[in-house]
Amino acid sequence: MKRASTDAEDCSRAAQELHGSERQWREVFEHNPVMYFMVDASGIVLSVNAFGASQLGYAASELVGQSVLNLVFEEDDKEFVRRKMSLCLETPGRSNSWEVRKRRKDGTMLWIRENARAMWWSRNQLIMLIACEDISERYWGALESAQLAALVSSSDDAIVSKTLDGTITSWNAGATNILGYQADEMIGQPITRIIPPELHQEEKQILVRLQRGERIQHYETIRLAKDGRRVDISLTVSPLFNQSGKVVGASKVARDITERKLAEQALRETTARLRTLTETAVDGVILIDARGVVLMFNPACEKLFGYSADTVIGENVKMLMPQPYRHEHDRYITNYRDTRDPKIIGSGREVIGLRKDGSTFPMDLSVGEARQDGESIFVGIIRDLTSRKRTEAELEQARAELVRVARVTTLGELTAAIAHEVNQPLTGLVSSGNACLRWLAGDVPNLKAARESVERMISAGSRAGEVIRRIRALVGKAPPLRDRLNINDAITEVIALIRGEVQRNRISLRTKLSTDVPLVLGDRIQLQQVILNLILNAMEAMSDVSPQLGELLVSSTKDGPNGALVSVQDSGTGLDGTALDQLFEAFYTTKAHGMGIGLAVSRTIIQAHGGRLWAAPNVPRGAIFQFTLPADCEEVSGMERKQSARAMA
Repeated sequence: MKRASTDAEDCSRAAQELHGSERQWREVFEHNPVMYFMVDASGIVLSVNAFGASQLGYAASELVGQSVLNLVFEEDDKEFVRRKMSLCLETPGRSNSWEVRKRRKDGTMLWIRENARAMWWSRNQLIMLIACEDISERYWGALESAQLAALVSSSDDAIVSKTLDGTITSWNAGATNILGYQADEMIGQPITRIIPPELHQEEKQILVRLQRGERIQHYETIRLAKDGRRVDISLTVSPLFNQSGKVVGASKVARDITERKLAEQALRETTARLRTLTETAVDGVILIDARGVVLMFNPACEKLFGYSADTVIGENVKMLMPQPYRHEHDRYITNYRDTRDPKIIGSGREVIGLRKDGSTFPMDLSVGEARQDGESIFVGIIRDLTSRKRTEAELEQARAELVRVARVTTLGELTAAIAHEVNQPLTGLVSSGNACLRWLAGDVPNLKAARESVERMISAGSRAGEVIRRIRALVGKAPPLRDRLNINDAITEVIALIRGEVQRNRISLRTKLSTDVPLVLGDRIQLQQVILNLILNAMEAMSDVSPQLGELLVSSTKDGPNGALVSVQDSGTGLDGTALDQLFEAFYTTKAHGMGIGLAVSRTIIQAHGGRLWAAPNVPRGAIFQFTLPADCEEVSGMERKQSARAMA
């Protein structure tokens, strides 16, 4: 390719010699393999040759009539080109040149050296002929060399060159940072200086591969630092060729991977510990992904569910769930992904597991969440509750038996009172029967009086039967039965049972039962046992005081917005501080013949009903025992709805 300035001069000379012969001018202009532009004094393109238009990606017709400045790549460069063109127009016949970036039609850039000469064209028109030389390759080559040098100099990686005999020829700052040697310490030294002795043979094998023209990538090995440290590196080695294509050396890029190696080792150790932990754990450990697919199933899980890990891994975890858990599981997973509402995530709950043989067992399930590769994974810790449930059932049975024994013991102490309660209606029954016979034996039977006697007999029998029913209910082994009940009714029935004992001890018994006490949810018999025990204890405490001072008050009232409060208040000997601390402990008693289980059982019953039992001194004398019970939730909700309705009305 001719120099662009020479081509422009030739074209100008040809144009002058041809005296406007347009045909011959076009031959030179169009078929020369140089980009040519002919522009007027204002920079408007009058003509462009086909080669020039194609180099810029245009058709010639697209450029004619446009400003040549529109082809300048950067807006800031347009003023520079405009000044150059103005200087050229001021001295027609004189050549001017400059370098500028031009824009192709596709938006890419070309580096161009422009040679321009102004001349007079036909009809005394001043034009400018511009010949353009593409210097992109030369420019980019120089730029890339500079960038490469800057990259090597600033790289954090070690970049080292060597000859085929292993002599180091270059050493960058990255190599100094990693291995501690300065460039002047290493250039000219053998590469084996930084290679552990046991790896010298490895280096020879690398050189053999390089001589074959191979490139070795990401080879992990060890190098020796100046301070004696062994540095883990990832090595990429490329052969260096001369102009004839012969391998004359090698370029090495080494990256310090010591921290990565330490992290990998820590990860391996952590993984090994985790594997040991999960494989030896007594509890089941199961890992699932965000779709519920099982990723891990430890030996404890195999024992719990009867499946091998190979059978479960890769399957949906719901295979380990009975209905309705199985049916609901996918919906729970989807709901969590959509709403991030954790429900049991981060906590635990009691659920049912399904074994391979179809049997089920209670288990405690705790679920945690982690993130892996941007996805949620869930770990479940499973504990078999079968033994605990069995123990709880046995404990509950023993507790129920203890409660019943306490009732029987209490009723044993009430033998005289119960006998009186039963004997009184029986005596009345016999008397009314004899009276009925007399009324019927007269010459004229008095049927009205006889009927009244029979009615008294029925009433007395019913009364005796009711006493027996209450005693049988208190002594029986029926399981606890929770039902909605009015605590006032329970209090009234207990007082009716021990009325004779109260009278025999000449105690003044009063009741103060509020009518607004809400219904409670509980076992009637157990709650009556508590009331009976508290009343008997109060009577016992008043046995040593003057009969005129024996006062017993049983009251009930509403406890706050949704509860019941029952109080048993006596005027007996009272309680000291020590007694208050130990009063509800099992087998603690102040009675000469007491077992010390009555109050302990009573507190257990009240706590099982969600309430609280406590004692306090009664001023000026005696003691007061109180317990609370929560109201039945259904009734409370109903009362709240009624209050809300009244408020709205």
